[in-house]
Amino acid sequence: MHTVKIIASDPFFFEEQQVASHALSTGVYLRRIDRLIAKMASDGIDWTIIYGDREHFANIEYFSTYDCRFEEALLLISQTGRRAIIVGNEGWDYTLQIPYEIERYLYRGFSLQGQVRDSCDSLLSILKKLGITKSEAVGITGYKYFIEGECPDPDHSYDLPHYLLNLIFSIVDEKRCRNYTKALTGLGEGIRLTITDAEEVAWAEAQAVKTAAVMQRMLKSLKEGITETALARSGQIDFSPVSMFGLTNFGSEHVKIGLRSGTDSPLQLGEVIGLCYALRGSLCSRNGVAAYDESSYAEHLSPHLFSFYGEYWRAIATWYECVKVGQKANVVYENVMKVIGDPRFNVLLNPGHHTATDEWVNSPFYKESPYTIVSGNYFQCDMIASSSDPLMSAICEDTVIAADQELRQQIKEEFPQLYRRIVRRQAKMRDVLGINIDDSLLPLSNLNGAYFPFMLDTGRVFAKT
Repeated sequence: MHTVKIIASDPFFFEEQQVASHALSTGVYLRRIDRLIAKMASDGIDWTIIYGDREHFANIEYFSTYDCRFEEALLLISQTGRRAIIVGNEGWDYTLQIPYEIERYLYRGFSLQGQVRDSCDSLLSILKKLGITKSEAVGITGYKYFIEGECPDPDHSYDLPHYLLNLIFSIVDEKRCRNYTKALTGLGEGIRLTITDAEEVAWAEAQAVKTAAVMQRMLKSLKEGITETALARSGQIDFSPVSMFGLTNFGSEHVKIGLRSGTDSPLQLGEVIGLCYALRGSLCSRNGVAAYDESSYAEHLSPHLFSFYGEYWRAIATWYECVKVGQKANVVYENVMKVIGDPRFNVLLNPGHHTATDEWVNSPFYKESPYTIVSGNYFQCDMIASSSDPLMSAICEDTVIAADQELRQQIKEEFPQLYRRIVRRQAKMRDVLGINIDDSLLPLSNLNGAYFPFMLDTGRVFAKT
């Protein structure tokens, strides 16, 4: 077994890169729709009805650029290629950004309470205008699909609002409908789980670099006495849409709550600390100890520098070395859990998951998983180790994409600077951190794999001999 040690860091990890945001072309969205239509044809589905709301926007956004910023919406796609979107008052103008021809319908029942709701078509009349009838098979896509044991009939259970299902079932034959969410996000088959071209990689990398830059700036600004809110301001975030709330948590009382955001609490030397920032497409997080060295750890934490935090990072390194095109997901799980599977690490969630504009899409990483990592899988290296006695939390979370030789060659030809950045990141992970990352795993920012045993001294990192 390799030894985990603390070494001098490399300026590379805090090199803020200037990577321009990449707006996906119209062709990307049309190709996504084509993939859906092909699957519909294979599955005998005439229409797919995709539901979205403010929290569950990603399925509609994936095919259209439209994200539900206030209200519910429906995106409808037929096997013959017909496309329509139904929105409320405040989404109407926003639909103009959709980069291809699409039928737009205003249904004021999606509008916020108290707004004008008359002088527009009912949802039933809109569905009739689209030509949806009881003779057609309809795939209804919410945000979740269900598995055996969760409900009596998973294929005919839906997470759409009840009123919408009643309206839809008054037009179509309920027996000819099914939950079609698996077609988008189901393990092994979901369209959204696989990136198919270099342009999507360029978009994802730009998001990851921007997310990591916020974390880099916050880590550089960490000092005794700084408040959670002051540290958040040091990240210099802009108004880019996020996939979750940013987090700055100082001390055990705040870290143990987890999903809370900053207050004016000041940073105390030696205490546990948690930082997280996410944009749609990437999340970057570091939880550890606010110390300069081992002697400035709180007394109750210092015995755990290597036995908890060092072993946690060994699991992170193991994940990076295992994840590659063709690898079995259960192998990743087993190898990681050999390191941090005992109760003192209290790992409750999957060690890693698919990501996209929604932070967690699905995860193949679980015991006896039958799934294999394929080219285009888009992951968060995300595992949370925690202890309650004493309270400790370890997180080193960043974004990667698995890519076979064909996709890597496409990146090299179409985005040569992106390709060079990826190769350089792989080299630093191998040469500095000792992580033997496979060529098929693409780290999307300079922070990938860098975990700091002393978060007030980022000049040192964990590494393998």
